[in-house]
Amino acid sequence: MRYFEDFRAGDVHELGQVTVTEEEVLEFGARFDPQPFHTDPRRAAQSPFKGLVASGFHTAALFMRRYVDGLLAYSECVGSPGIDEMRFHRPVRPGDRLTAQVEILGSRPSLGNPATGIVQPRCRLVAEDGTVVFSMILHSIFKRRSAAHPVSMPEAMDPAPCLRG
Repeated sequence: MRYFEDFRAGDVHELGQVTVTEEEVLEFGARFDPQPFHTDPRRAAQSPFKGLVASGFHTAALFMRRYVDGLLAYSECVGSPGIDEMRFHRPVRPGDRLTAQVEILGSRPSLGNPATGIVQPRCRLVAEDGTVVFSMILHSIFKRRSAAHPVSMPEAMDPAPCLRG
């Protein structure tokens, strides 16, 4: 398990890939963001996007799933007080294959709860051509390691490998 102390500024965590499907774009758009360029391929072709695109919030949800599966599921994360600077850098289209990654910008002990600390990762989804299509700065709250858990998980056993930057 990862705790607050296991995240250091400069760490980069690769969280895996996701391929965007037309079915998911249409389903998410119809349910949560029913604009024609998210819900109707014919009308989307006539839009400024010249085709179907994923809702920005669908894109954010795609990232969040990779973040949970690739890092949070193996950590002592207890929530988030919010995000900053959410950006949709370019439209995401069906067929796009995106790689999720986080870079730790910094961390600090919680002022209100000494048992936790706040980690600040820059979160990204990157297209196969290297273009960043989505980014945000997240604030994640993690439990601090107690005296009963003084060492971090060995790198070889780590389910979300970290690349030191």
